[in-house]
Amino acid sequence: MNILMLAPHPFYQARGTPIAVDLVLRVLSSRGEVVDVVTFAEGEDIYYTNVKIYRTPSFKFTRNIRPGFSGKKLICDLFVFIKAIQLVRTGCYDLVHAGEESVFIALFIKKVFGIPYVYDMDSSLVGQLIDKYPGLQFFKAVLEIFEGAAVKNAKAVIPVCRALATEVQRYSPGKKIVVIPDISLLSQSR
Repeated sequence: MNILMLAPHPFYQARGTPIAVDLVLRVLSSRGEVVDVVTFAEGEDIYYTNVKIYRTPSFKFTRNIRPGFSGKKLICDLFVFIKAIQLVRTGCYDLVHAGEESVFIALFIKKVFGIPYVYDMDSSLVGQLIDKYPGLQFFKAVLEIFEGAAVKNAKAVIPVCRALATEVQRYSPGKKIVVIPDISLLSQSR
């Protein structure tokens, strides 16, 4: 299977989501899947069999990206989008594996190119935005429409906990949901 993985964060760094992406890539690589990963410029280079990593351009003003929503991430996300579209137009992918906000890029790819996607869901994007910017509470219903569309159009959703799986169900009852608990390997060395 040829997979396009969208990893909208620095990769590899020893923190939450990059650790989870590393685990997924190890499994896919060991199964013989061919994976192209689009990620941010920052991060340690790691090599896997059958995996090619594409990085966004590096700019001074987009360095030191922290977890969570930020202007820096939005700029980098634009470059993830551009690279993903370039790859989809020249490659032959069976599936897009999208994490975090890149699910909206995957949704676009599905609608335009017909490639299905799985949504690797670490948290509710709506909850994350409203927690950081309480003023967005006024737009919660609109934001939930977007998040709901991402869930409904996914081939499967992979939340990191049962509570998040319950939240996903309200968007699309009967959706294929596979809970894969978030684990930390920080005590282990690479």
